[in-house]
Amino acid sequence: MKALILAAGKGTRLRPITNYVPKPMLPLHGRPLMEWVLYPLIACGITNFVIAVSYLAEQIENYFGKGERWGVNIDYSCGSEPAGKAGEIWRARNLLQQEEGPFLVVPGDTVCHLDYRELLDFHQGHGGPVTVAFSSRYHLEVGTAQIDEHNLVKEFKERPNLNQPVSSGAYVLDKRIFSHIEKFNPEKQEVDLPSDIFPRLLQEGTPIYGYTRDYPWWDVGRINDYESLLKLSRAEAAQILPWGS
Repeated sequence: MKALILAAGKGTRLRPITNYVPKPMLPLHGRPLMEWVLYPLIACGITNFVIAVSYLAEQIENYFGKGERWGVNIDYSCGSEPAGKAGEIWRARNLLQQEEGPFLVVPGDTVCHLDYRELLDFHQGHGGPVTVAFSSRYHLEVGTAQIDEHNLVKEFKERPNLNQPVSSGAYVLDKRIFSHIEKFNPEKQEVDLPSDIFPRLLQEGTPIYGYTRDYPWWDVGRINDYESLLKLSRAEAAQILPWGS
């Protein structure tokens, strides 16, 4: 099985840092962010990777090379501009179709305690074209309240758990997905997976399966997300990052 790591975005919410460094290469406790993403995938037995790159691609390619340092094989799917999640899958289709069976798609900016092997087994078990990984552990960044008909606050919760499955950005797809992406003309426009492709699949009656487990994940999408990880002590970071890999 191959894994496609999405690393083509410009990281606009992390500017000005990402004016000079692509988000997957942001230093995090001695290593680039995307290296921490890579370790759990290798640990579950994946050895063949495609990295989708575009913005400041040479920095990513120069560091990760062909993957020899980690005992894996890395190919690159490169475009002049980011193409959206589905667009990057389409762009990498020739590399992804070199192996039989489904492929895994993960973001290059999210540290995730997801059991990828169990996710893949789940996908193989249902036989459908799409599996989306959901975490039941997601805390809102704002407080919520229960307010009665007299506008009196009866209960207040600061940053509560959402108590709904939240996508952590990992997908298992089989090759049937390419024909669906092609309908959106990905050569000429950005095409997203969850907002463009998935609604169309549901409209057409194509099943999308959800793998839901209680696992933590950290999306390094904004300055405060990144800074919160940087400020962790080594002991605290060891609870998040796979130091033993």
